[in-house]
Amino acid sequence: MNAIAARLAPIALRAAAIALVVLAIAAGWFYVKSLRAELVDAQNTARTAQETVGRRDATIADLQHKEREHAKALAQLDAKRAGIAASLAQSETDFEALKHENEALRAWADGALPDDVVRLYGRPAITGADEYLAMRARRALHAAGDGTAH
Repeated sequence: MNAIAARLAPIALRAAAIALVVLAIAAGWFYVKSLRAELVDAQNTARTAQETVGRRDATIADLQHKEREHAKALAQLDAKRAGIAASLAQSETDFEALKHENEALRAWADGALPDDVVRLYGRPAITGADEYLAMRARRALHAAGDGTAH
């Protein structure tokens, strides 16, 4: 049996070497397949991250644009408010000057308010939508500061 074993030994070694090479190739193939799958996952993650950053940058740019528009609008409103305040101050100054110059106007300004105006000032305040609806339905309104009518 030694003769048969001696003849089979090189064949067995070759078969073992071939099996080892085939096993190494299979392991390499699975390893490369795994690396490719990881690469695809990494590329998908990178693409998603780029899209997220792009959306974030677009949102930031949009918010900055809106902030600039709001700042312009605020500046315009402040300018209008300052103009209105100046006009009001000038009107009050002119009215006071007219009161000092004109006796009839001074008597009118110092006199009592007409009854219709007094009645308008004595009317209860409309402080919410419920009271507006009550007024439309001709129900009584509460006096100012009494809370809402129910």
